[in-house]
Amino acid sequence: MFKHRFKKFERSKNPPGFRIVQTDLKILKLLAECRFLDARQIAAAFPTQTERNIRRRLHFLFHNGYVERPDQQRVAFKPSDFLVYSLAKKGAGLVSKSVDLAAEAKRSKEVGVSFLRHSLMMSDFRLALGEALKNNNKFKLLVWKELGAIDAVICEGDRLPIAPDAFFAIEDDDCYRYFFLEADRSTMTLERMLNKFKGYWNWRAEEGHKQKLGISSFRVLTICPSDERAENLRHIAAEASGGNASDLFWFASEKSYNLKNPENILTPIWRSAKGRGFRQLLE
Repeated sequence: MFKHRFKKFERSKNPPGFRIVQTDLKILKLLAECRFLDARQIAAAFPTQTERNIRRRLHFLFHNGYVERPDQQRVAFKPSDFLVYSLAKKGAGLVSKSVDLAAEAKRSKEVGVSFLRHSLMMSDFRLALGEALKNNNKFKLLVWKELGAIDAVICEGDRLPIAPDAFFAIEDDDCYRYFFLEADRSTMTLERMLNKFKGYWNWRAEEGHKQKLGISSFRVLTICPSDERAENLRHIAAEASGGNASDLFWFASEKSYNLKNPENILTPIWRSAKGRGFRQLLE
């Protein structure tokens, strides 16, 4: 019997029949929150299901027009890599009535390879953090937002933007801890990273965080592709804080945690510009 072959990046003119189930809706909501995820990341968010079943649902969702497989990955990733997914307009219509979400789904088809890789790096962190905190009775992830540029400061005559990759808050009993996340892929020069850290340092000194976000304090976390890069940036951050070796800036290699062992993200894998060895994220 003839067996229909489905192409990876072209939707079939005769898509497989299926009906939307709760797992599909959860996948679509996850893509709405994270923008880009690969099949490995999506499967990790469903620990009670097999990876094979999640891949099957993604197959149905793609060929029926609910999700995209961004075309950029054809040249950006090896054939053995996991397929990357984003929300399609049809999928956005199922999980939200927001016009912005549908427009965002359309824009996701046009991003570059660098942005795609950067987004996947952030998604790894977000999913690992969420899983690590899921069964924690003391700490709870309350907020996660990808903010972009939120403010700017003038430092030594230069205008330095405050543009974190993400902002998140963790509830700790009756108080809250606030963090800005920088996902560094070693594509930015050390000089530009120095200016980024100077911006945060002066913004805090001017209490911009209180005026813009109404938060009393914050910490800047930077995840890097290697321990060497994390250590280089740690020294740069100490320079940015005027030689004060501030505890404001913390660094970790993305190799120190993964979706199979997400709890590692809370363990002593972090080092601050102040030194003092490795630290736990929520100590």
